[in-house]
Amino acid sequence: MKQIVVTTALCLFITAGLPRFFALESHWSSDETLWLNRSEQFMLCVKHGRFSETLITHHPGVMTMWIAGIRTFFLQPRVDVENLALARFFIGIVVWIGLGTTFLLIYRLFGQWIALTSFASLVFSPLFLAQARRVHTDALATTFILLTVLLFLHYLQNRKHLHYLIFSGIAFGFALMSKSYALILLPWMPLCLFIFRKEDAENFRTFFVEMICFLNCTTLTVLVLWPIFWTPSFFLMALCLFWLTWHLCHRKKNRDCFTGFIVAATAGLGLVSASAIKIAWRFFDGVHWAITTPHGLEHFFFGKITHDPGWFFYPVVLMIKSTPLLLPVAFLGCFLLWRQRKCSAEAARLFFMALTLFAVVLLFMLFLSATSKKLSRYLLPIFPILEILASIGFVEGLRWSFVGLGSQFGIQKINTFKAALAVIACVFYFGIQIVPVLVCHPYYGTYYNICWKLTDITKIITVGEASGLDVASKYLDKKDNADQLRVAVSPLGTRFVQHYFVGFTYNTKKKYLPADYEIVYIRDSQIGKVPQIGTRNGVLEHIISLNGIDLAWIYRIPHKATP
Repeated sequence: MKQIVVTTALCLFITAGLPRFFALESHWSSDETLWLNRSEQFMLCVKHGRFSETLITHHPGVMTMWIAGIRTFFLQPRVDVENLALARFFIGIVVWIGLGTTFLLIYRLFGQWIALTSFASLVFSPLFLAQARRVHTDALATTFILLTVLLFLHYLQNRKHLHYLIFSGIAFGFALMSKSYALILLPWMPLCLFIFRKEDAENFRTFFVEMICFLNCTTLTVLVLWPIFWTPSFFLMALCLFWLTWHLCHRKKNRDCFTGFIVAATAGLGLVSASAIKIAWRFFDGVHWAITTPHGLEHFFFGKITHDPGWFFYPVVLMIKSTPLLLPVAFLGCFLLWRQRKCSAEAARLFFMALTLFAVVLLFMLFLSATSKKLSRYLLPIFPILEILASIGFVEGLRWSFVGLGSQFGIQKINTFKAALAVIACVFYFGIQIVPVLVCHPYYGTYYNICWKLTDITKIITVGEASGLDVASKYLDKKDNADQLRVAVSPLGTRFVQHYFVGFTYNTKKKYLPADYEIVYIRDSQIGKVPQIGTRNGVLEHIISLNGIDLAWIYRIPHKATP
């Protein structure tokens, strides 16, 4: 049985790379030009020793810039499709390795069946897959947040294994260096320590030491990853903090943490943090701006054009971007574990772990909904957590079903058909969850829950993510004398079309320039920048549709005959 599990996991791991490493040149999406430029600027500063200039954006996006910047060792850094594909490739490798590590951690936490189910679900989670194919911050941040959560849960199962606490702190440092919304995870740590608390006199002291060790490891990781802190003073402070953290962990392992040493470690953390905040104040100022300032580009939400779609935005995104069975089966898993929590110590352990995972989902939903700046991809970190909860629900639901069928028809009779029933259930479950995702290749961003097929999704929420504009460009590339064609493109689509079309492109607002064709992008028509029928009185020639959504309209502009 173990050999079957290992073989299946290996096949899934190889399969996970296929959608992440193929057709990477497809559709240029929003902000990728920014991150290609930022990564080039970042690597240039590092190579020339201008470390103080590596605070480039408030995200802070350090991991994205490091990883996307690797391409500069292989290509002449430019904003072109070749650079885009290679940057996506390196980001895909990191996410791919993260998925493999996630499987091993889930295997040790929940067992082989939940691990395999979770791995298969994570590999083809649509929003996660779509973002992992972009040069951006969200997929990397989500990967490191997931590793932080799982490593921390590992530590809570056996607090003698301090290496899990250390690696969890390091993973959290990577998450913070990817995207600032990883800070939402901070309240989750003490909540977990409270749920898995021990009933002894040293409980509060232990809690405090654990948090200091975790935060010190995070701080050290930030100091190492972000070149802005590569100065002699921070090097000395990092050495002192490392020494204090190492001794604190050693003393905790030997249960010999006296108060004076805890105070010293806390003071060290406070000193380094205060100095770091002073240097990177622009980062925190940017985070405050991102929280309180709506996105500059309007949303389309339930028929209204607005900058802040409100508290219902993320619940709707969750329902639209999730797979059909994700939420129902995740809630089923939580319910079944709650019912069984008093049956055994193992059942109670599983229930409390599921409870802490659900707490991550609630925290992100709450904090993100409270901000003014909202985008669908910001919700990404909760999807892998929900995939794990749904996998628990699927496996526990099967076990509960077999017990019920056994009591009805006899255990021996059910055991005879158990394997066949499990296979049928897996085919049904993964068929519904995965097949609709695969048919979207390589435009995974166009995926939406098939339960919403009954309505027109374009009348509910913003769609597009630049998908389809490369298809429109390739359609026009096949025209005779395509390199001589002049194409007017609606404002938000211009920057994406120009990377794929061989002719001339410009913003359709430049009406004084003649055009042979006009492309209208759905994102523009949804928020009223350009009418769907275009602005040049053109004749509709072709519609670009992906996953049942009309994303772009191509109009041929008739030319007046010369007298």
